[in-house]
Amino acid sequence: MPFPDGRRALLAPAHLTPEPLPWKEIRVLPARKPAARHRLAVTVLAATGLLGLAILSAPAASAATAGEITGIGGKCIDVANAQTVNGTAVQLHSCNGTAAQSWTIEADNTVRALGKCLDVTGQGTANGTKIQLWDCNGSGAQQWIPQANGHLRNPQSGRDLDAPGGATADGTRLQIWDTNTNPWQVWTLPSGTPGSCTPSLGEGEYNTPVSFAGKTYQVLVHIPHRTNAKLPMVLNLHGSSGTGASQLNYTAMAATADADGFIVAAPTGVVPSGSGYIWNVPYVTPSGTRDDVGFIRQVIDTLTAGACVDPARVYATGYSGGGRMTSALGCMLADKIAAIAPVAGIRAGRPDPQDTSRPDPASCQPSRAVPVIAFHGQQDNTNPYYGGGDGTAWRYSVPVAQQRWATLNSCTAGPNTSQVTTHVSLTKYTNCRGGADVQLYSVSDGGHTWPGSPYESAGNGTTTREVSANTLMWQFFQQHPMPAA
Repeated sequence: MPFPDGRRALLAPAHLTPEPLPWKEIRVLPARKPAARHRLAVTVLAATGLLGLAILSAPAASAATAGEITGIGGKCIDVANAQTVNGTAVQLHSCNGTAAQSWTIEADNTVRALGKCLDVTGQGTANGTKIQLWDCNGSGAQQWIPQANGHLRNPQSGRDLDAPGGATADGTRLQIWDTNTNPWQVWTLPSGTPGSCTPSLGEGEYNTPVSFAGKTYQVLVHIPHRTNAKLPMVLNLHGSSGTGASQLNYTAMAATADADGFIVAAPTGVVPSGSGYIWNVPYVTPSGTRDDVGFIRQVIDTLTAGACVDPARVYATGYSGGGRMTSALGCMLADKIAAIAPVAGIRAGRPDPQDTSRPDPASCQPSRAVPVIAFHGQQDNTNPYYGGGDGTAWRYSVPVAQQRWATLNSCTAGPNTSQVTTHVSLTKYTNCRGGADVQLYSVSDGGHTWPGSPYESAGNGTTTREVSANTLMWQFFQQHPMPAA
């Protein structure tokens, strides 16, 4: 089946298992070479037996300091005429060392000068919306997240700070615009920005050790080209009988991470199953094996230090059994994970033993409202969209799972359903506590598959390419960082 841009899907190996594993793992994509500094560090640490400690040595970010923010043409971000009236234009101007060009990027993700905040006019989200100075008010219009590529992103709009058309004339009014590769979206921030640190893990794709409960496990990471800005991280959990490597391949998420500047961590379960492993999903998997909620917590903590992960932008996704595990993380790890995106596996706790057509309320009690975006094929025969299936891991339907998350998040609007493409519809619950909306993309002809994967999945039904789960979940994640304490 061709993609919209004319590319054709790759065919995965034919010897696929019918359960969630998209294919038997026969290879791992070649790892990109880490930076030279990282290779040297690994060599030295391995020789001294201290490799397991390497990822714990990243220095803490320093306190915010004031300074210039420079962009295209070496020009500075400037408050017009050094005025402090609400609505004053924010522009490019030749650098002059004045207070109108002295900015701090604070720990709450605001950018401040003259006692006020960099603000998107009127809470706008459209391309071309102008930037102004305004009283700091905690709104999404005043949130700016430094990106690995030097961009400043406003997560409410999903767009980046931009100098229109690359103009460099003094007085050029700044705006927001879709992320692109043009140099007029690249900004040099003041030293001491809270969102910066020096990672001990270099860019590339490789295994790195994580110690948990007296054992050491290798976790596959993909780290894009980066500056010293703290990066978001997406946990990508494999399906039953899979591995971290097979999941990273199947979802093609490394390419998305490179394009959008986030880290992917693809750990592997520990309970053997077929040619791979399964996750110890709470209330589902027999006890007596690794505590995978605790293990994932340790993965997050270890990589937050070693890879300079932004703790406010840690997200989780997963396929099938990994989707069920992702849902469990939403229930039990809401203090660490900002939002979740289960694919072919949305749950809201185990089936209620008294009535398996609904979730057991006691088995999912998140500590805060958790934003959820899910994807599910209506022709899924492994985790059936309309319910049934495995008596301990499934039973209640996908719409019931979504509705339960909406209840947990105190949503007051919805469900509202719209047709996105010929075979894909979107059901939303909105006006939720803390902005934690709950979205479900339903694929009418979709099987037990990952939307947008370049691989077919023999025995698991149709893979839609009308939408990309990677793209849609990343857009959703950008809009839902961890709420400020």
